[in-house]
Amino acid sequence: MPRSKRSGSTRLLTVLVAGLLCCSLLGGVGAVTASPSDVYVTVSDIAVSDDEPTTDDAITVTPTIRHSSGHDGGFQVTQVVLEAPDRGKVDEADALGAIASGETIDVPLQTTFDTAGEKRLTVKVRGIKEDADGNTQQVGVIERPVYVSVSEPSSDSEPDPRLRIDADRAVAGTEVPVTVTVSNGDDEALTDLVAHLDSNGTVEEPTRIRPTLEAENMTTFEFQVRADEPGPDRLEAALEYDDGNRVETVQPIRVEPLREDVDLYVSVLEHNESTALQYRVTNRGNAPIDDVSISGQTESEQLPGATIATVDAASAETVSIPIDEALTGTAEIEAAYTIDDRRNRTTRTIDLTETTATESGVGLGGGQSIIAAGTSSAGSLFGAVIVLLGLGGISFLGYRQWNR
Repeated sequence: MPRSKRSGSTRLLTVLVAGLLCCSLLGGVGAVTASPSDVYVTVSDIAVSDDEPTTDDAITVTPTIRHSSGHDGGFQVTQVVLEAPDRGKVDEADALGAIASGETIDVPLQTTFDTAGEKRLTVKVRGIKEDADGNTQQVGVIERPVYVSVSEPSSDSEPDPRLRIDADRAVAGTEVPVTVTVSNGDDEALTDLVAHLDSNGTVEEPTRIRPTLEAENMTTFEFQVRADEPGPDRLEAALEYDDGNRVETVQPIRVEPLREDVDLYVSVLEHNESTALQYRVTNRGNAPIDDVSISGQTESEQLPGATIATVDAASAETVSIPIDEALTGTAEIEAAYTIDDRRNRTTRTIDLTETTATESGVGLGGGQSIIAAGTSSAGSLFGAVIVLLGLGGISFLGYRQWNR
C-alpha cells in the first residue's frame, strides 16, 4: 500500500477513536443522577404473628425496613403494601416518614384468608432517597415473599369471637390511635362485652363496654396509647363476654424515637396585580406538630401573623396572607408549635428581595407533601444529543479523509 494511503488510514483511525472517547465522556456527563446502587434499603426481616392460621384468622405480617446507605440523608418510606396472588393488595401503610442511615422501621400489616392451603404473600416497599442537600431520587420497588400455611378451623365447637388490633405508627412521647375490632361469627348474639387494652405505655381509658354484638356482625373499640420509651412494645387486647368467656390477642409494635425536624420559609408572591405573603412550615420529623403560630419582623415593620392547626409528619403546610405592597429587606420569622406535650419554636432569617415570585412559579394553594421524587430526564436527553452529534461529526470527517 502506498505510504500516503497508509498515512491517511492511520489518521482516519485516530480521528474515529478520539471522537468515540469524547462522545462517551460527554454522554457520561449528561446522565448525572445518583445511581440506585448508592441506595441500600432492604427488608431485613419479616415477623408473622401466626404462620399456621385457620381461615378467617387475622394474622399480622411485620416487615423490618433497613436503611444502610453509607452517606448522609434519609429514606422516605412512602408506601408498604401486603399483597396476595389471588386478591391483590390486602393491606397497606403509607406516609411513614424518613429513616436515617443505620435505622430501621417495623410496619405491621394484617390480613385474613378465606380458603385453606399454602399461601404466598408479598411485601412491597416504595420510597424516595433524600441526600443531605435535600435532593431526592425515586427508589424502585423492594419485594420480599412470605409463606403461610392455612388450614380449616375445627367444626366441633362454636367459633370464638375474633379480635384484631390496628395501630398507627408509634413514636415515643406521642399518642397512638389504636382500634380493636371484634367479629362475631356465631349464629347467636354476644352479650355483656368488656374490651380491655394493655401496653407498656399509658392507655387512656383502657376499658370499653358494649351491651351486645349481634350474630355474624362486628364492632370496633377506639383507644389512645401513649408510648413512653422507644423500642419494642406489645399491645394486648382482651374481650370478656357472655358472663365469663374470654378471648385475647397480642400485637407486637416498635416504638420509634421522637425525631423533631421543623423548617420555616416565607416568600412574597405577586399575581394579577395582587401581592401575598406566603409562609411554609415543613415537618420532616416523624410526629405531627400542633398549634403552629407564625410571626415575623422586618427591619422596619411587623409582618402579619398566621396559624396552622396541625402539620403532619413528613409533610408541609402553607398559608397565604394578602398584603398591600411587596416587602423588601431581611425578615426574621419564627414558628412556635406543640410536640410531645411541650412548646418549641424554630426561627429563620430570609432576604425577601430574593423570594418574590409569581403564581406560575410558586403555588398559592394549601398543604403540600414534602415527599416528591427528584427525577429528571434532562441529563440523559442531553447526553444522547451529544452522542448523536459526535457520531455525525466523526462520519463527516472520516468521509473527507477517505475521499482525499
